[in-house]
Amino acid sequence: MTSRVPIFVCGEPARGDDAAGFAAVDLLPADLRERVEVVPVGQLDILFLMDLPADAPCVVVDAVAGLRPGEVWVRPLSALVDRARTLHATGRSPDPRSSHELPLEQVLDLAAMLRDAPPAGTFVGIGGCCFDLGTPLTAPVIGALPAFAAAIAAAVEEQAGTHL
Repeated sequence: MTSRVPIFVCGEPARGDDAAGFAAVDLLPADLRERVEVVPVGQLDILFLMDLPADAPCVVVDAVAGLRPGEVWVRPLSALVDRARTLHATGRSPDPRSSHELPLEQVLDLAAMLRDAPPAGTFVGIGGCCFDLGTPLTAPVIGALPAFAAAIAAAVEEQAGTHL
Protein backbone atom coordinates (compact mmCIF):
# COMPACT_ATOMS: atom_id res chain seq x y z
CA MET A 1 0.00 0.00 0.00
CA THR A 2 1.41 3.39 -0.96
CA SER A 3 0.76 6.55 0.99
CA ARG A 4 -1.06 9.48 -0.52
CA VAL A 5 1.07 12.31 -1.88
CA PRO A 6 0.27 15.54 -0.03
CA ILE A 7 -0.47 18.58 -2.16
CA PHE A 8 0.09 21.69 -0.05
CA VAL A 9 -2.16 24.32 -1.59
CA CYS A 10 -0.98 27.81 -0.68
CA GLY A 11 -3.05 30.91 -1.12
CA GLU A 12 -6.17 32.69 0.02
CA PRO A 13 -9.33 31.88 -1.95
CA ALA A 14 -10.73 35.39 -1.42
CA ARG A 15 -7.68 37.15 -2.93
CA GLY A 16 -7.99 37.05 -6.70
CA ASP A 17 -5.28 34.98 -8.37
CA ASP A 18 -4.16 33.65 -4.98
CA ALA A 19 -7.10 31.24 -5.37
CA ALA A 20 -5.57 29.61 -8.47
CA GLY A 21 -4.15 26.61 -6.60
CA PHE A 22 -7.55 25.75 -5.18
CA ALA A 23 -9.20 26.09 -8.60
CA ALA A 24 -6.54 23.94 -10.28
CA VAL A 25 -6.73 21.16 -7.68
CA ASP A 26 -10.49 21.04 -8.27
CA LEU A 27 -9.71 20.20 -11.92
CA LEU A 28 -7.58 17.14 -11.10
CA PRO A 29 -8.98 13.85 -12.40
CA ALA A 30 -10.96 11.82 -9.85
CA ASP A 31 -8.56 8.86 -10.00
CA LEU A 32 -5.63 11.14 -9.15
CA ARG A 33 -7.53 12.86 -6.33
CA GLU A 34 -7.94 9.42 -4.73
CA ARG A 35 -4.14 9.13 -4.53
CA VAL A 36 -3.40 12.54 -3.03
CA GLU A 37 -4.12 14.38 0.17
CA VAL A 38 -5.08 17.98 -0.57
CA VAL A 39 -3.88 20.13 2.32
CA PRO A 40 -5.01 23.78 2.19
CA VAL A 41 -2.25 25.64 4.04
CA GLY A 42 -2.75 29.31 3.20
CA GLN A 43 0.91 30.06 3.76
CA LEU A 44 3.34 27.13 3.75
CA ASP A 45 4.58 26.66 7.29
CA ILE A 46 7.76 24.81 8.12
CA LEU A 47 5.78 22.50 10.41
CA PHE A 48 4.06 20.91 7.40
CA LEU A 49 7.46 20.04 5.95
CA MET A 50 8.90 18.88 9.26
CA ASP A 51 6.02 16.44 9.71
CA LEU A 52 6.84 14.65 6.44
CA PRO A 53 8.85 11.46 6.72
CA ALA A 54 12.40 11.90 5.38
CA ASP A 55 11.75 10.29 2.00
CA ALA A 56 8.08 11.22 1.58
CA PRO A 57 7.33 13.34 -1.49
CA CYS A 58 5.03 16.32 -1.61
CA VAL A 59 3.81 18.88 -4.11
CA VAL A 60 3.56 22.57 -3.18
CA VAL A 61 1.14 24.68 -5.23
CA ASP A 62 0.93 28.49 -5.20
CA ALA A 63 0.26 31.58 -7.27
CA VAL A 64 3.32 33.80 -7.51
CA ALA A 65 4.24 37.31 -8.49
CA GLY A 66 7.06 37.92 -10.95
CA LEU A 67 5.87 35.60 -13.72
CA ARG A 68 3.73 36.52 -16.69
CA PRO A 69 0.09 36.06 -15.53
CA GLY A 70 -0.96 32.50 -16.34
CA GLU A 71 2.61 31.24 -16.82
CA VAL A 72 3.13 27.86 -15.14
CA TRP A 73 6.45 27.32 -13.35
CA VAL A 74 7.62 23.89 -12.10
CA ARG A 75 10.77 23.30 -10.03
CA PRO A 76 12.06 20.61 -7.67
CA LEU A 77 11.94 21.76 -4.05
CA SER A 78 15.67 21.11 -3.78
CA ALA A 79 16.29 23.61 -6.60
CA LEU A 80 14.37 26.26 -4.68
CA VAL A 81 16.53 25.60 -1.63
CA ASP A 82 19.67 26.03 -3.77
CA ARG A 83 18.15 29.19 -5.24
CA ALA A 84 17.41 30.59 -1.77
CA ARG A 85 20.98 30.03 -0.68
CA THR A 86 22.37 31.66 -3.82
CA LEU A 87 20.05 34.65 -3.48
CA HIS A 88 20.94 35.02 0.20
CA ALA A 89 24.65 34.95 -0.62
CA THR A 90 24.21 37.69 -3.24
CA GLY A 91 21.72 39.76 -1.23
CA ARG A 92 19.06 39.56 -3.97
CA SER A 93 15.38 38.75 -3.57
CA PRO A 94 13.65 35.94 -5.47
CA ASP A 95 11.79 36.48 -8.72
CA PRO A 96 9.26 34.90 -9.12
CA ARG A 97 8.26 35.11 -5.51
CA SER A 98 5.47 34.13 -3.21
CA SER A 99 3.27 36.87 -1.86
CA HIS A 100 3.65 35.52 1.68
CA GLU A 101 5.57 37.16 4.52
CA LEU A 102 8.26 34.47 4.63
CA PRO A 103 9.20 33.57 1.06
CA LEU A 104 8.70 29.95 0.06
CA GLU A 105 12.41 29.55 -0.67
CA GLN A 106 13.27 30.56 2.91
CA VAL A 107 10.73 28.14 4.39
CA LEU A 108 12.20 25.33 2.27
CA ASP A 109 15.78 26.32 3.15
CA LEU A 110 14.98 26.31 6.87
CA ALA A 111 13.26 22.92 6.56
CA ALA A 112 16.29 21.59 4.66
CA MET A 113 18.63 22.73 7.41
CA LEU A 114 16.48 21.24 10.17
CA ARG A 115 15.85 18.00 8.27
CA ASP A 116 19.48 17.72 7.04
CA ALA A 117 18.12 17.57 3.48
CA PRO A 118 15.55 19.39 1.36
CA PRO A 119 12.05 17.92 1.42
CA ALA A 120 11.42 15.60 -1.51
CA GLY A 121 8.98 17.13 -3.90
CA THR A 122 8.01 19.64 -6.52
CA PHE A 123 6.81 23.23 -6.54
CA VAL A 124 4.17 24.10 -9.14
CA GLY A 125 3.37 27.79 -9.42
CA ILE A 126 1.35 30.01 -11.69
CA GLY A 127 1.92 33.68 -12.36
CA GLY A 128 -0.75 35.91 -10.95
CA CYS A 129 -1.38 39.62 -11.30
CA CYS A 130 -4.13 40.55 -8.84
CA PHE A 131 -4.07 39.43 -5.22
CA ASP A 132 -6.54 41.98 -3.85
CA LEU A 133 -9.11 40.90 -1.28
CA GLY A 134 -12.54 40.24 -2.79
CA THR A 135 -11.39 40.05 -6.41
CA PRO A 136 -11.97 37.08 -8.74
CA LEU A 137 -9.37 35.13 -10.67
CA THR A 138 -8.08 37.14 -13.63
CA ALA A 139 -8.68 36.05 -17.23
CA PRO A 140 -5.04 34.99 -17.90
CA VAL A 141 -5.06 32.73 -14.84
CA ILE A 142 -8.49 31.28 -15.66
CA GLY A 143 -7.26 30.49 -19.16
CA ALA A 144 -4.17 28.73 -17.80
CA LEU A 145 -5.97 26.63 -15.15
CA PRO A 146 -6.04 23.46 -17.32
CA ALA A 147 -2.28 23.72 -17.89
CA PHE A 148 -1.72 24.45 -14.20
CA ALA A 149 -3.81 21.40 -13.21
CA ALA A 150 -1.93 19.25 -15.74
CA ALA A 151 1.41 20.37 -14.30
CA ILE A 152 0.20 19.54 -10.77
CA ALA A 153 -0.95 16.11 -11.95
CA ALA A 154 2.40 15.47 -13.66
CA ALA A 155 4.25 16.49 -10.49
CA VAL A 156 2.14 14.11 -8.39
CA GLU A 157 2.73 11.27 -10.84
CA GLU A 158 6.48 11.97 -10.86
CA GLN A 159 6.67 12.10 -7.06
CA ALA A 160 4.56 8.99 -6.64
CA GLY A 161 6.69 7.15 -9.21
CA THR A 162 10.03 8.09 -7.69
CA HIS A 163 9.07 7.34 -4.09
CA LEU A 164 7.27 4.00 -4.23
